[in-house]
Amino acid sequence: MAHPSALLASFVVDTTRVPDAVRHEAIRSIMNGIATGLAGSHDVATLTAMKVAARFSGTGQAHVIGHADPLDLPTATFLNAIAINVFDFDDTHPGTILHPTAPVLPPLLALAEVMPISGAAFLDAFAIGVEVECRIANSVSPEHYRRGWHITSTCGVFGAAAATGRVLGLDPAQMLNAFGIASAQSSGLVETLGTMAKSVGVGNAARGGLMAALMAREGMTGPQLPLEGPRGFT
Repeated sequence: MAHPSALLASFVVDTTRVPDAVRHEAIRSIMNGIATGLAGSHDVATLTAMKVAARFSGTGQAHVIGHADPLDLPTATFLNAIAINVFDFDDTHPGTILHPTAPVLPPLLALAEVMPISGAAFLDAFAIGVEVECRIANSVSPEHYRRGWHITSTCGVFGAAAATGRVLGLDPAQMLNAFGIASAQSSGLVETLGTMAKSVGVGNAARGGLMAALMAREGMTGPQLPLEGPRGFT
């Protein structure tokens, strides 16, 4: 019998089509994310992060919501996640207090500027990424949050990796490696709530998931039991 991490990786890759009702909800979450991102795009936390990150940005390829100048993919992803989450009005999963859209939408927005992604493929990748992070969050709740782990950041990196890996066309083995690489970046503390650092954690989750999938596509490996291993996430 396959292990849970492998089963989850296969689910991401092998799901042929997301139901129309789920796609409809995905559209609603995406629109909410763009709206909250626009609202947060000129918040002091977003602008401060942009002031620093833009100094080191590579070739401009993707945009930050509400700003004209393009930045490199990881930086745009990082900043959009901050902007979407900074006011905490983005969508919330009641059972876990996870904000699903903030980590998952930004890498898809960035990739859509540099590669062809159909609307259907975009919606399916988003929905599957959200499904992955919520399933993982359910598996560790409520103890995870009570122990001080900021669940949007810690679980969000897996959702971002799943969504990114889906549109990149990773196979199940690569997707499993993407989860393993994402697990190495899973972090975030509830102690940061109420400070700018909270949104930095969410930005890192979005960027970390993007990088995890990109590195897995190039052959980087990770633990094969990132979720259920003796020293794994769960």
